Amino acid sequence: MSGALEFGGQRSLLEALELGFSSAELEEKHGLLTAFLRERARGLRYGNQVVELLHDQEGVFVFFPAFPSLAFAWLGEAAGEFLSRGEAQIWLWEALERARLADGDLAVFYAHGFAEDDEKIFMNYAYEGERYQRGVASSRLPLFMWLAAPAENLLLLHDAEAGFLGFRLRRGAPVLGGLRC
Repeated sequence: MSGALEFGGQRSLLEALELGFSSAELEEKHGLLTAFLRERARGLRYGNQVVELLHDQEGVFVFFPAFPSLAFAWLGEAAGEFLSRGEAQIWLWEALERARLADGDLAVFYAHGFAEDDEKIFMNYAYEGERYQRGVASSRLPLFMWLAAPAENLLLLHDAEAGFLGFRLRRGAPVLGGLRC
């Protein structure tokens, strides 16, 4: 585990998608944390219809417009890298294979409207010792991908202007809702 801190976590996003929490329920569970993270977030801004990501040398902040009360932050030395389409494809294939082998939980967002349409999302995750899958995995490059593995978070974002941005973030100490996969 690195000296980093993780706020929020992928589990909150998976629960929102699978259990269908209302906006009020999400606000009650995660609103205070998300407000804190929005206040603290700074740095370069990247995004698309699915996700907003801010990043500087001290951390990465991820916000989801479809779920305004959900956020994830990884606070520690963070260096992303810009990827070619081919490199981004390799990252996607790696994440799909790792999820297939149960080496972490995976959420892949192919298009806006993913909460209502399984054609726009793929998830492969564990819950109470069982593996679940939603949607169909595709080799087409996503707008956002998040693999929460035991040793790292693997984030891949497609920004229309900047291209593909990837982060390999060693797992940090969970704070306020950072449940481990």
